[in-house]
This record gives sequence, C-alpha cells and structure tokens, in this order.
Amino acid sequence: MSWLRSETVRTRREVWVSPVHAYVVSLARSLDRRAHITRELQKTGLDWEIVTAVDGRELDLSDATLIDPSFVAQKSFPEGSAGCALSHLSVYRKVIADGLDVALILEDDAVLPADLNSLAEDVARKLTGAEAALLSIACPEPCQLSLNGSVRLPSGQLLALPIDISMPRSGAAYIITRQGCERMVRGLLPLRALADEWWFFYRQGLLDRVRCLAPMPVHRSASIASTIGHYSVGTGFRNHLVGLLAQRKIPVLHQLLSYRRWRIHRRWARLEVVDAPFIEMPSRLEEPWRSRRVEEVTD
Repeated sequence: MSWLRSETVRTRREVWVSPVHAYVVSLARSLDRRAHITRELQKTGLDWEIVTAVDGRELDLSDATLIDPSFVAQKSFPEGSAGCALSHLSVYRKVIADGLDVALILEDDAVLPADLNSLAEDVARKLTGAEAALLSIACPEPCQLSLNGSVRLPSGQLLALPIDISMPRSGAAYIITRQGCERMVRGLLPLRALADEWWFFYRQGLLDRVRCLAPMPVHRSASIASTIGHYSVGTGFRNHLVGLLAQRKIPVLHQLLSYRRWRIHRRWARLEVVDAPFIEMPSRLEEPWRSRRVEEVTD
C-alpha cells in the first residue's frame, strides 16, 4: 500500500540525544504548521523527526480492506479523519522498525513546554506493557482523573488513570510503548476508530492501560486551524465562505477565529483529579496501588 511509505525529515542534536525520540505527524502541504512545530521542538532538546502524514484527499474511502464502511458512515470528516488515523498507524510501524521501546508522538499544531524532554523521560520510565500516556487531552466536559494509583513525577505532575476511559481524547501529544505500537499495527485495520479514540483501543485489547498527565503539559495552538475539521467554522455556504477567508488569514477575521479556537481549546482541556470510583478503569495490568493513594517518584 502506497500510504505506508512515509517520507521522513530527521533532525538530531549534535551534543546530546534524548532517549525518548519524538515523531511529528505533519502533512507535506502544511508548511506553516511544519514551521510552527519546528520552532516549538527547537526549545525542548528532544531528538525528533517529521513523518509526512497521509493526505486523506488521496484515499479511496471505498477500500473496505483499509477503511471499514462504518467509519465512512459515522465520522463527520471521513477523509481527514482517515488520513490522520493512518498517519498515526504509519508512525507505529516506524517505531517498531526503528527498534524503540517507547516513543513520543506529536501533531504539528502542538504548543510544547521547554521541559518536555525531561518530562517525556520521566513518563516513559513509568510505562509498561501495551500502554499509552496522554500529554494533551480534549474533552467537552471536565475530564476526571483518579487520585487512586496516580504517580507523582519529579515535575510535580500526576500520571493518573481517567475515571471514565471514554472521556479523554486527543492525539496531539502522547507517549506509547513498543508493545502498544505492535498491537495497534496488528489490529487497527480496517479503520473503525479515530486516531484519538483511546476507549476503542482499550476495549479492543490494543492497549492494556491508558493514563493521562495532569496538569496537561501540551496544548494546541489557537492560531492554527485543524486540517481535519473538528474545530471548523461549520457547514453550509456561509461557513464555507468564512473558511476560505480564514485560509487567507485576513487580520481581523484571523484574530476572531483564533480567539474562538482558544476558547474551545480551553474549555476542552479541563482536568480534575478526584477521589471517586471508576466508571470503567482503563487498565488490565496488575495495579498494586489499591492500598495506597499516591506513589511518590524519587528515582
């Protein structure tokens, strides 16, 4: 399949290489987004490379071996959503081919903290089996994380299980293990889920545990519009016209749309750490924490 042959652009620091390698999903035609994420990465000290994303406009959505018909019928933006999911799948294949035990996956509209390098290392040390840790979350309601079993990192942030696995979304930034990548590669096709439907991956047995980081260290840039359509201006002729004008970045309109996206991002990034029972605990791994509250990390 031609979409599996991903072009890569690799950048390495000469003096010191981070043990957690970052892969950035980015469309070849999105030069402004590549410039943005390059600036963000340069302040982190990470070892990283850009993996050219699958362009959904070039996909055959009728290919049932690649994309399940239910995906096309149920998803709001099937071309872009399928391209995004296949892009993440191509990264999983590359993690395996590169022989890595763990990897940081980023999308090109992410805003990164300067300490992401050390933070990624701290998180990676706590992962095991087929696991993913989300560094960015999108949820229409406040996403509740459990105090039970949470791990406090040297940064002071908590690595915690969500109370309800169906709540956290976002593929903007996450760390995934090699075993998780291997299961994803074996079980994702034909596509039935979006790239960030972590509940689906857990329930299908592709991941054995999903945890989230709080406070959330990675956010999406409000000045960059989605290439999929989740934060589009809507449908219909009027909104289509506004979308075309937005692409031209007319100053006043661009500022208004950026402010609108900022408000959406802020509302969808709310986290709460609570002492409450799990609706569905997203872990099949042995959890030795049931008799204690928070594990303090000192290593």
